[in-house]
Amino acid sequence: MKQFLLMPEFQLLVWALVLFVFDAYRPQTKPRTLAWLGILGAALVLGATFVEPLTMGVGQYFHGLYSVDGLSIFFKQFFLVTLIVVLWMSAEFVEVLPLARNEFLLLPMLTTVGMLLLASAVDFTTMFVALELVTISFYVLVAYQRNRSASLEAGVKYLIIGALSTGFLVYGIAFLYGNAGSTSFATILETLSTNPLNLSILFAMALILVGLCFKISAVPFHIWAPDVYQGAPTPVTAFLAVGSKAAGFVVLLRLVFFSCFGNPVVAPYVSSLLAVLAGVTVILGTFAALPQRNLKRLLGYSSIGHAGFILMALSCLSPRGVNAVLIYLISYLLAGLLAFFLITVVSKQVEGEELVNFSGLSKRSPLAAFGLTVAFVSMAGIPPLLGFAGKLGVLAAAWEAQRYVLVGIGVIAAAVGLYYYLSIVRYMYWNEAADGTAAVKLSCSAKWLVWLLVAGVIVFGIYQMPIATVVDQVLLGRNW
Repeated sequence: MKQFLLMPEFQLLVWALVLFVFDAYRPQTKPRTLAWLGILGAALVLGATFVEPLTMGVGQYFHGLYSVDGLSIFFKQFFLVTLIVVLWMSAEFVEVLPLARNEFLLLPMLTTVGMLLLASAVDFTTMFVALELVTISFYVLVAYQRNRSASLEAGVKYLIIGALSTGFLVYGIAFLYGNAGSTSFATILETLSTNPLNLSILFAMALILVGLCFKISAVPFHIWAPDVYQGAPTPVTAFLAVGSKAAGFVVLLRLVFFSCFGNPVVAPYVSSLLAVLAGVTVILGTFAALPQRNLKRLLGYSSIGHAGFILMALSCLSPRGVNAVLIYLISYLLAGLLAFFLITVVSKQVEGEELVNFSGLSKRSPLAAFGLTVAFVSMAGIPPLLGFAGKLGVLAAAWEAQRYVLVGIGVIAAAVGLYYYLSIVRYMYWNEAADGTAAVKLSCSAKWLVWLLVAGVIVFGIYQMPIATVVDQVLLGRNW
């Protein structure tokens, strides 16, 4: 029971339920107040994750269903930071919602509970339950603006594609259970090590990878992402682009590097499949972003390209590959949330998310234009910002693994990405606003968050020692 109380998942769930009850009995509570209470709870749970290895102890719990290790701690902190920024973002956005505003602020906390549990899942049972908690919560959040047809369309598409990916995942788990007689990652790894590989196991692995590729919007399983990113409320789009994508990658990392798919017999097949997926994902995501004129849709396609870069590092099956994955995720966390936060604030006042709506933003809000520029320049991979370290790490890992074709694709994609990211900057600084020069105002709290994220992108890009230390702790959890 003591171990259960010490779980960050349980702590955040209790805090969310308390806020649900509080809101039910005090419906007049302002949404911003509820948002700040949620941020307070998430910050307290974030602090608790730093002492989780000391209080619970590193190891596996609940009959091998739950693990405390460097990988789980890293991603729990990642998800909680994402939740804090998304709640901050939602506090700026919630005024445009017609009804049930407070629930929009509380549902992301339940989504994050699933993400936290997913980070510690070392059994397919736990993994599936956590993944479905995340997915089902997003069904509601994506379609939350039910007065907008685009939001309802996005919700339906996400529901159908999510159910399809779940089917692939369940079939894959069932086939793997039939071969190994267990859903435990450790038991499956032992079975694959002591028994000859057969077609049924390869088929099971392929089904599981397909299900996970839907979650991370890898090509050809990306068809839902652009429409859902464009139609969903902007804070939800940010949560999908950063939190949900990282949730899929933590499962892939756990399976490929720290568990059953890392078996020497299976690894070559997994590596080759991931390399092919990485190549086509980078190509399509990058080039499909070029003609887009809706900023959220453009970022939707670019996020597919970013997923391809992360898959590129995953396919290397090396310590440098894991290092590149984690640094890339951190860089995308800071730059992605900064971009979506400012899009949330600015689009509410310019009444649109098209590129033309951001014309002349440098004159209307210099801080917002500067923040978006830092975010997009980092995503483009220009030094000395953190995004450069992420892309360079991926290409270095691919070069070390002798995947020269992927290196070439990555270099070309980075150059193309530079074009469309800087074209957004051109709109903000060189184009004139169509509707005059009315100022775009940022609240005091919004300015604080912008400066914090900008500082993170710049400082960690120049001085990477803190990130390197965190990544080293994750790598210690695997015996290479």
